[in-house]
Amino acid sequence: MEQKKSFGRLFMCTCCGVYLAVMLLLLYSKGIPAHAYRLQTARLNGYLPTVLRYTNLRPLKTIRPFLRTAAQLPLWDQIMNQVTGNVLIFIPAGIFLPYYRAKQRHLKPFCFTVLLIILFVELSQVLSFLGSFDVDDILLNFLGCLTGWLIFKMIYSFLHLLHIV
Repeated sequence: MEQKKSFGRLFMCTCCGVYLAVMLLLLYSKGIPAHAYRLQTARLNGYLPTVLRYTNLRPLKTIRPFLRTAAQLPLWDQIMNQVTGNVLIFIPAGIFLPYYRAKQRHLKPFCFTVLLIILFVELSQVLSFLGSFDVDDILLNFLGCLTGWLIFKMIYSFLHLLHIV
């Protein structure tokens, strides 16, 4: 029984490590092609105006056009890209966090921690010119993490009922 638990922990550690590596790659490498242009813009226009240019603080500004035209088939790929890139990719984070930290199995600390992590990612992207700060990304990322947390809670409750955990 103990050997199964240690294998399970090793498996989860490996999955978490791979997930973190993939997330870092996805979150920061997509901005590399535009990085030189944004640095040049910052040199010409100043750092703060350039950061503000790549900042969206209006909720649903980037989501609303997708919702309005969801029935149009050519935009379906863009909608799925937005959902996949911002919701589905954060579901594992919502599973790993409460798995490793028992305190995160409660909703309030989980939400607080997740929002801090997402804010850090968004700020680091825009301040390093490797991405943008978008409040819609924060909403969608949070939705993904919360979905993962709910999945974790269901699985954990089921395993607890079976006296496996």
